[in-house]
Amino acid sequence: MAKASSKRASKGDDGKAEGPEDDQPMSFFDHLAELRARLVRATMSLVAAVVVCYVFVDELTQALLEPFSDAWANHQAACKIPENNLGCLPTDTPYLQNLSPFEAVLVDIRIALVFGLFVAAPVIFYQLWMFISPGLYRREKRMVIPFAATSAVMFAIGGWFCYTFVLPFATEWLLGYGMGKDSGTEGGVQILAQYTYTDHITYTTRLLLGFGLIFEFPLAVFFLAAAGMITHKTLIRHWKIMVLSFFVVGAFLTPPEPVSQLMMALPLCGLYGISIGVAYIVGKPERERVAKLEAELADEQDD
Repeated sequence: MAKASSKRASKGDDGKAEGPEDDQPMSFFDHLAELRARLVRATMSLVAAVVVCYVFVDELTQALLEPFSDAWANHQAACKIPENNLGCLPTDTPYLQNLSPFEAVLVDIRIALVFGLFVAAPVIFYQLWMFISPGLYRREKRMVIPFAATSAVMFAIGGWFCYTFVLPFATEWLLGYGMGKDSGTEGGVQILAQYTYTDHITYTTRLLLGFGLIFEFPLAVFFLAAAGMITHKTLIRHWKIMVLSFFVVGAFLTPPEPVSQLMMALPLCGLYGISIGVAYIVGKPERERVAKLEAELADEQDD
């Protein structure tokens, strides 16, 4: 019995903490080799997804331009009502400017790359979690596939939320805001919306990726709470700092205008509230275990 106890204690030789079950020591270069292998597989899946998306790039482009087309039509309908005091757009047909011969090719590549990230997300997240898994305990390793699947689903939900709710509202507001400065009176300065194809697609894809990333927040909290690094009390205690940081993150991940920044920061605040609940549920078994241990220690002291 003493030998077994000594054997367990020696698992942390040379000042190293006891690791997970079946933990195999890896050198720095082993970790680099593992990282390279995971990156190669993730990159190959991304390249394949980008090629597939490039085949359908025209359909994807039309989908991305639909919020702009709807915003244009809505503005034209609104500007014909005198009470709105809005300047009308030059034509009823929406258009974007193409300023260089190669611009459309670069935009197509960007669209294929962004949608390729969403398509390849399951494989990319799986490779990420597999790289992390050697440092996890056996029960945590069984969660790798659910983690990867949930990561991909949350990433896709973030993109869907942006496309369905944020892009239509932000695009129409921005278009109307600029044209609202043109009163349409005779002799006044006319303000025209002369958007470029590249700028609009860049704005759209940045929002899609940004919302995909922020929807990973509850999953990150789940992982940290399961590892015992944070608790729901920690999240509640620091909510003011986190809300401020969400607006900073929104400023970095969105174009430099207030509407899309606000529409990113507000869902992040909602996700933060959800994350508090996630941390509470995940940490409940550990709290019960600690409470039981404290009760046993109190009983022993009373005896």
